Amino acid sequence: MIKQLIITGDDYGLCAPVNEAIEECLAAGTMGATCVMTNMPACDEAVTLRRKFPGKSIGLHWNITQGRPLLDPVAVPSLVDGNGQFVGPLRQRWLTGRVSRAEIRAELAAQHERFEKLAGSADFWNTHQNVHVFPGLFQLFVALGKELKIPAMRSHARFTLPAVGSVGAYHVRHPGYWLKGHVIRRWSNEARAAGTRMPDGRLYLPGYQPGSYTLTALVERIPWRDVHAALELVIHPAKALDENLFGGLTDSRLREYETFRNPTLVGRLKQSGVRLVGFDALGGNSSKRKEQAA
Repeated sequence: MIKQLIITGDDYGLCAPVNEAIEECLAAGTMGATCVMTNMPACDEAVTLRRKFPGKSIGLHWNITQGRPLLDPVAVPSLVDGNGQFVGPLRQRWLTGRVSRAEIRAELAAQHERFEKLAGSADFWNTHQNVHVFPGLFQLFVALGKELKIPAMRSHARFTLPAVGSVGAYHVRHPGYWLKGHVIRRWSNEARAAGTRMPDGRLYLPGYQPGSYTLTALVERIPWRDVHAALELVIHPAKALDENLFGGLTDSRLREYETFRNPTLVGRLKQSGVRLVGFDALGGNSSKRKEQAA
């Protein structure tokens, strides 16, 4: 039975405390992947990630909901406010036809180009605040990822482990959650069938506070019989708080940093039969994508 877990640190590039926390977790061996926000203030530090962590997966964290675009704001007017900042809520404006598909593609392409200059070829992609998990946006992002030859993406097929009660009982209490999960799994299967690699799913932990769970106990509850390659656990560690940047993810970032900076976690998970891996565990020749940025 395969028990492989990808622990991914999101938001590299957001600020120095996030970058420092992610790098410590990568060095500890608990984190197999991170993803870079190329429009944010500290993204230039990504230029050293391949050299420092040659065995780790480095991905692109597409962002069209926070900060400023890489393109001139006048080139993407449907994505920004009067101050040239990304404006939300994007999904609602997309639904009502107030967001330009061409502008989204142009900004995403610019962020991808910036990533390649910093860190070479992206091993995978995902989006800040999961903005692509929405009708039409999902298909747009997947198509662009394939066009740009990014081999893998995050799967949002849900492996749900509620803090209280069974998965079935949770779905009965939250039928909308179940329905959305069913739709997302179908989209994920379509993307996989078209050639995009992805984990079997992502761990969703309703009722748990980030960093408050015991991971070694949690993995005992995972239905590993349904896992063919790997699952992904997404974390957002930071060494210090910046409420202007972090929004609702504040103290939880500190808790996750303290949990995942500890290298003994690797051995404890190994004793449970769980191997920590990166996106290369999904197959394909990942070595070609570990090149240094020029």
